[in-house]
Amino acid sequence: MNFSLKVFLYQRFIDPLLSGLRREVLLSISPEDRILEIACGTGALALAMALKAAHVTAIDLSEENIAAAAQTAMKNSAGNINFEVRDASDLSCYTDRQFDTAVITMAVHQFESGLAISILSEMRKKAYRIIIGDYSHHMRSGWSRNLAWAIEWLAGGDHYRNFRNYIRSGGLHFFASKAGLNIISQSVRGGGVFVVAVCN
Repeated sequence: MNFSLKVFLYQRFIDPLLSGLRREVLLSISPEDRILEIACGTGALALAMALKAAHVTAIDLSEENIAAAAQTAMKNSAGNINFEVRDASDLSCYTDRQFDTAVITMAVHQFESGLAISILSEMRKKAYRIIIGDYSHHMRSGWSRNLAWAIEWLAGGDHYRNFRNYIRSGGLHFFASKAGLNIISQSVRGGGVFVVAVCN
C-alpha cells in the first residue's frame, strides 16, 4: 500500500480520541455476533470487534481506508474480518437480516440528513440490532466540546454544514427516530461529547 497522509493523520490523531467510544461499543458485542460496520474508516473499531465477535464485515467508500485496514488485519492475523470498498447508501449486496448487529460510529453527522436517514433505514433491514456512536447534541461546555467543534470546522465544506445540521436537529436521537429505530439503551462518553445508542 502506498503512503497516505490522510490515513496517517487519522490513525495518529483521530483514532486515539475515539478509544472511549470504541470501548463502549465493545460492551454490546457478543461472541456469536455477525457484524456489519458501516463507514469503518481505518478499521480500528472493526479490528477490536473481531476479537470479540464471530465475524465482522466492514465497509467504507475510501479505498485508502480499506487498504490500510486490510493491511492492519493481515499483520494481526485477523481471519474473521472482511474489509470491502462499498457505498453505505447501497447495501443491496447483503440480504435482509444477514447480520446480528450493524454498527456505525462517527459517520451519521457527516452525511446530509436525507442520506443519513436512508443509511440507518437500510441498516435496520440488514441487522436485528443497530449500534450508533456519534456526537452528543448536548455537549457540555469545556475543552472537549471546543476540540470537537474545532475538528469539524477544520473539515470544512459539506462536512461542517452537515455536522452543524446534525447538532441543530437533535443528534442521533433525531436521525434514529426518522429511520424508525427505537433506542433501547445509551451511554455518554468523552466528557459528554460522544453518545453510544443501542437500537432495534
